[in-house]
Amino acid sequence: MQKGGRLANFNPNPVETPKSESGFRFGETVRKMADLDFQVSREQLINNRNFLAYIFLLMVLYIFNSHQAENTIRRTNRLQSEIKDLRSEYITLFKEVMDKSRQSSVAKNLEATGLKELKSPPHKIYLDELDY
Repeated sequence: MQKGGRLANFNPNPVETPKSESGFRFGETVRKMADLDFQVSREQLINNRNFLAYIFLLMVLYIFNSHQAENTIRRTNRLQSEIKDLRSEYITLFKEVMDKSRQSSVAKNLEATGLKELKSPPHKIYLDELDY
């Protein structure tokens, strides 16, 4: 070993931390977590079943929330696409109606039926009240 170096105070047999009243050793738990050693006894599972049920419920809610968010995004994109299609259809139909409702187009379409456009203004017809 190096004298005065980092390993000078190395003790291969560390002092064990005393157990608390519940039998929990903090240092041992930290060491297991650092070593990724998560061996859990049956008693620990039974003692923590409420917490584990809570964690499971949170996981289910998280998955459900993610699923709902993805569905909402898909639905929004589909509706935006549908709005674009309907808007273009509206503009096309509006243009057609405006073209067909012009006076010249109406007169042209009515020539085949024999109706003609008036050249003089219409006459107002007066009726007496007794004629009813």
